[in-house]
Amino acid sequence: MRTPALTLLAAISMLNAAELKPDAAISAVTVYADRAEVTRHAKVRLEAGTHVLTFDNLPAATDLNSVRANGTGAFTLVDIRGETIQTVDIPNEKVRQLTDRLRLLERQKEELTRAVQRVATRKEALDKILGRLTSAGKDSPNPDLDPTKWSGFVDYHAGKLAALDEEALALVDKQRDNAKDADQVRRELAELRGSGQRTRNVARVTVEAKGAVDATLNLSYIVSGPYWEPSYDIRANIKAKTLEVAYYGTVRQSTGEDWKGVTLHLSTAQPSVGGREPELDPWFLRRLEPMPVAAAAPLGASGGEQRGRSIATKAKMMNDMRADGFAENSLTGAMKTSEEARAQVITSGVAAVFSVERSCDILADNKPARVPLSRDTFPASFRHTCVPKLSPHVYLKAKAINKTELPYLPGPSAIFVDDSFVANANMDLVPAGQEFWSYLGADASVKVERRVLADRTEVSGVFGKKTVGTLRDYVFKVTNGKQAAVELVIWDQIPASNHEDIKVSLQEPKDTKNNPDLKIDDQKRIEWRIDLKAGEKRDVPFRFTVERPEDFIVEGL
Repeated sequence: MRTPALTLLAAISMLNAAELKPDAAISAVTVYADRAEVTRHAKVRLEAGTHVLTFDNLPAATDLNSVRANGTGAFTLVDIRGETIQTVDIPNEKVRQLTDRLRLLERQKEELTRAVQRVATRKEALDKILGRLTSAGKDSPNPDLDPTKWSGFVDYHAGKLAALDEEALALVDKQRDNAKDADQVRRELAELRGSGQRTRNVARVTVEAKGAVDATLNLSYIVSGPYWEPSYDIRANIKAKTLEVAYYGTVRQSTGEDWKGVTLHLSTAQPSVGGREPELDPWFLRRLEPMPVAAAAPLGASGGEQRGRSIATKAKMMNDMRADGFAENSLTGAMKTSEEARAQVITSGVAAVFSVERSCDILADNKPARVPLSRDTFPASFRHTCVPKLSPHVYLKAKAINKTELPYLPGPSAIFVDDSFVANANMDLVPAGQEFWSYLGADASVKVERRVLADRTEVSGVFGKKTVGTLRDYVFKVTNGKQAAVELVIWDQIPASNHEDIKVSLQEPKDTKNNPDLKIDDQKRIEWRIDLKAGEKRDVPFRFTVERPEDFIVEGL
C-alpha cells in the first residue's frame, strides 16, 4: 500500500516526466479456466531523467488493478498504474467517404426500381399486342389465319419474352447486391459514429534513469474471458499391449488482440475460487413455540365447527412434531451444511502449469486453437467387460498407470484401437502416478448371451406358516471369436433383502468366499472374471432363490 508521501512523489515525477510509447509486443500468455495473464515485452532507450512509458489499447476486459511491470537495466520503477481514458470521436474523412457511398447506392436503388418497372411495362404491352391480333370484335373481320404468319409472330413473341425475363433476373441480382452493399456501409457508419464517446484502457509506468540506458520492460495484466480445456487422443495397441495418450489443450480467446508467436502456458489453477477457505456460520437449534389451538368443539357441533376442530387437531399434531426433539430444525440445518459442502467441491487438489514448447498463434476470433501438451506411451493390460442384463454388447478397456508428472484433467477423448477410430469417451481426473482405465468401445468378436432357463414360484409347507419360494435360473453363453486369449468380466446382480424374513440365496456360482475370480459387493452386484482361450465357447451358470412368508408381498422381485 502506497504511503501519502510516496503517492505525492510519484505524482510530481509524472508531471515532470517525458512520455514515451514503446513498441510492446505480446511475448507470453498464461491461460486459466476463465482468464489469462498477458505479458508485453518492450525495449526502449532511456535518457537521464524521469519517463512515463504508456502502453496503449489494452483489452476492454482488462483488470486494471492487476497491471504489473518489471524489467532489466539501470533504472528505477517509480509508479505503475492502469486507467481508462474517454475519447471523443469527430467526423473524419472516412465518414465523409462512406456517406457519399451510401448516397450513391440509394440513387442506384431508385434507378434499378424504375428499370424493373420498365421491363414489366414492356412485357404487358407485348401481351396486349398478341391479344389484339388473336381476337376479333363483333364488327371486325376474322383474324388472318395464315399459319406462316402466326408461326413467325409466336416465335417473335417467345423470343422477346425470354429476353425480357433475362433482363428482369439481371436487375434482381443487381438489386440484391445494392441492398447488401448499402447495409454494409450503414453498419460501418454506425460503428464510426457510435455515441460520440469511447473509452480505452492504458497502463502508465513511470521510471527514473540516472543516465542513458537501453532498458527492457515487461508489462503484465489479467484479462477476463480466455479459457482452455483439455482433450485427448488415446491409441491402444493390442498386440504390443501399450496405451498411448496424446494430451492437448484447446484455447479460445476474443480479447480483441491476437496472440502471435507467444510463449504459451496453460494453468490448472482456479483464481476464481479465491485463496482462503470459507467460514462456517453458527448453527443454532431452538424449540418452536406451539401455535395457538382453538378450543375443542362440543358434541353435536355444526359442520363449520367440526371443520375448525379438524384444523385445530392437525395444527396441534404439527406443533407436537416440531416440539418433539428437533426434527424440522435438524433438517434445515442439514440442508444448509450440505449446500456449503457442495460449494467447497469447486476447489481442486491438483494444480500444474503446462508450458508449450513451441511459440503459438492464438487469434482473437474465439475459434478453438489446439496445442499439444504431451504424448506418452504406457504398458497396458486389456480386459473385456459386459453387463448382459442391460446390454448385449461386450466392451474392451485398458488399464495403465500415469507415469508422467502431469495430471490428466477431465476432458473428451477420441479412442483409436490398432490405428482405427472406434469411439468418443471422457477421460476422468487422473493424478500423476495413479492407475486409470481407458474405455475402448464395443468388441463384436467376443459375445455373451444371457438366457433364462427357469423363472417359477412355489409354495411349501403343509401346516401352519407357509413359505413362498421364487427360483431364477440363467446361463451366460460365452464365445471368444478371437485368435488370442482374452480376460472377460461379467457383471450381474442378485436382489438385496431389507427384511430378515426375506432370504436371498445364491445357488450358482458356488464357493464365492474362496474363489478369487468371483466377487460380490455390498449392493449384491456380482463380478465374474473368466479367462477364455482363443476360440473358446463356455456356459456360465447363474441361479438364485428368494424365500419369504406366504403373507408377504415383495416389491421389486
